[in-house]
Amino acid sequence: MTPIKFYLVTDTHYYEPSLGASGKAYEEYMKTEQILLAESSDMVKAVFAQIMADKETEYVILPGDLSKNGEKESHNSFIKELYKLKKAGKKVYVITAGHDYNEWSRSFVNDECVPTPGVSLEELYDLYYDFGYSEALAVDKQTLSYVAEIAPKVRLLAVNCDSSDDAKGVIDDRLLDWLQVQIDDAKKNDCFVFAINHYPIIPSVPVFDLVGDAHVKDWRKIASFFADNGVELAFTGHMHIQSINEFYSKSGNRFVDICTSATVGSPVQYRKIDITADAVMTVETLDVPDFGWDLGGLSVREFCDRQFVVSNINKINRALDGDEKYKKLLKKFLNSVKISTLGKLLFIKPDKSIKDKKFMDFAGEVGCKIFAGDQPYVEGTAVHSAVSGVLKRFNFIIKKVEPKLQKGDEPLNLTEMLLNTIANNKGFSDNNAVIKLKNTK
Repeated sequence: MTPIKFYLVTDTHYYEPSLGASGKAYEEYMKTEQILLAESSDMVKAVFAQIMADKETEYVILPGDLSKNGEKESHNSFIKELYKLKKAGKKVYVITAGHDYNEWSRSFVNDECVPTPGVSLEELYDLYYDFGYSEALAVDKQTLSYVAEIAPKVRLLAVNCDSSDDAKGVIDDRLLDWLQVQIDDAKKNDCFVFAINHYPIIPSVPVFDLVGDAHVKDWRKIASFFADNGVELAFTGHMHIQSINEFYSKSGNRFVDICTSATVGSPVQYRKIDITADAVMTVETLDVPDFGWDLGGLSVREFCDRQFVVSNINKINRALDGDEKYKKLLKKFLNSVKISTLGKLLFIKPDKSIKDKKFMDFAGEVGCKIFAGDQPYVEGTAVHSAVSGVLKRFNFIIKKVEPKLQKGDEPLNLTEMLLNTIANNKGFSDNNAVIKLKNTK
């Protein structure tokens, strides 16, 4: 096959600074927002500058959520940055997603959050025509999916599963039929085919299988479709997480999903992909570089991690706001209780390395590690022992809940699912990996 190298940049959530990023409404909004808003344009520019400095890697691929919330001015500014990539010799291919059309187009003026002109789904084709559609061999106008031969005998299957407000994360039978035609044509022409899709196809961590918006609907069917049709790779985003997962169809064919974090939020990374002539893929994870802001002595990663933790703590506290006495007590308890106290209540002795941590800070730290990939809390670590102890205490409840959460005839072991979510037991890295393609089980 033709060797190919490309950069994978997902969930840029680009926000045009002139729309405003200050004032009381902005500050209130950012209390529960995981990704950076005011800084996003400079972060994206810094990543693009780093990519343009690489004269050997020709391609840049972006799988959706290009803008913050579909603001027309955000799209216009972002497209100017894409043209700079093209001018520097890069070939750029995008798909759009739910955040790119009229989802919640707002700006911050003085101390208020006010509506700003947004972009409709139908407008996105013309806006991004020069970044994939102009080279397309075929386009499904209903979803804005397309296929393009981006290098000799290498075809990109750009799947858009966010084609309408009521069908987000859906690859339906009509679209599968269209994809089948494109894959068959690629096979007839002896092409290597890989896919991009905004939503992860395989849940990024096991517990996300229980979260409907964390993966495409009916993901096993979709993963099997690709695997059994010889499309072994998909590059995805949406969940702002670093993960590499594999799935085998009932026929024994493998499918690999490489999900990448947001460019503008924890763990603030992107990827470089190198597929050789003998079908060996190297996945390299890169950090978003310094983008010229004063971050108070923190690194870009530390700054984004802090926003991730604080925003999630604020979401929990906001959910517990209210006059009900139980909410007030629970809120006070969660924000003050230490792991050691929880251990006593549950008759568990936590390791001394974590016992003095406040529960909310501890949970935020664990969350950051999960989204960064290569989850370190394997058996024998303090966190794994603590979580395992809690799950044992609540085993009688878990066993009652499992039948209600089970989907179809797939067996569900909730304890195992949760422990495998905090520990990477896959045998390969979520961040840097070498994968031989065209393997079967």
